[in-house]
Amino acid sequence: MERPFVWNTAVNSYDTDMNSVVSPQNMVKYLMEAAIEHTERTEYPVKRLFEMKRGWVVINWVIKVEEYPAYRDELKISTWAKYGSTLQATRFFTVENNGRTVAEAASRWAFIDLEKRHAVRFPREMEDAYCCDRPAPFDPGRFVIPAENEENMISEKSLVVRRSETDSNGHTNNIRYVEWAVDDVPDDIYYGYIPSEIRVLYRKECREGDRVNVKTYMRNTDGGMVETITPISDENGAALCKIAVIWKKK
Repeated sequence: MERPFVWNTAVNSYDTDMNSVVSPQNMVKYLMEAAIEHTERTEYPVKRLFEMKRGWVVINWVIKVEEYPAYRDELKISTWAKYGSTLQATRFFTVENNGRTVAEAASRWAFIDLEKRHAVRFPREMEDAYCCDRPAPFDPGRFVIPAENEENMISEKSLVVRRSETDSNGHTNNIRYVEWAVDDVPDDIYYGYIPSEIRVLYRKECREGDRVNVKTYMRNTDGGMVETITPISDENGAALCKIAVIWKKK
C-alpha cells in the first residue's frame, strides 16, 4: 500500500452525547469502523477471513483527542499499519475535521485462530495490503497503563453483560468497556473536562450473561488534569480490560 487508507464519514446524531459531540466510546467505534473498511478493501475482507477461520483482534488503544467532532461534521479518517512481527501489527490513525487534525491514535492487533482463540502467524503478503511508509503520528511506546492506587477508588459496581452489548462473535463489543468506564466518571469531570487521552488494554473476552466488576479510580495530575483508571474483571477476579483516561479542563 503506497499511502494510508482513507475513510470519509459524517458524525451521526446517535453517536453524540449530552455534550453534543462524539462520545469517547463512539470515537473508538469510528476508528474500529475505519479499520474494518480498510480490511474490506483489501484481498482479505472479513468474509474471507471468516472462511479461513482467522481474524484480527485489537489488544491496545492509545487515542489522543484535541477536539471531539459534533453532529454532521465531515470526518476524514486515515489508517495504516506497520508490522513488528508475524503475530501482531500496529495500526495508526489520524482523524481530520474540515482539514484540521482533531485526533490521532495507535493500536495493537493480534491475528488469531477464531476457533482456538489464540494468536497465529499471518501471511507476509498481508503487508502489502495494510502497510505503508507514513510515519506514526506519535510513539505509543509499550502501550503501558498506569497502576491504580486503592486510596483513589471512587466507585465499584457489578453488572451483567446484556445481549445488546455483544458482537457477531458473541463476545462483549470492544466499545462497551470504554462505555462502562466513562459512565462512572463524576458529572463535574464529564461535563467540565474532555477525555484528551484514552488508553485501553484488552485482556480477556466475556459473553452475554457474564457478571463483571467495574472499579473506578481517580487522581489529579500535573497541569490541572484528572486521570481515571478503570480495571474491569470477571466475577472470579480475572482481568478483562483496563482503561486509563486523561481528562483536560475545557
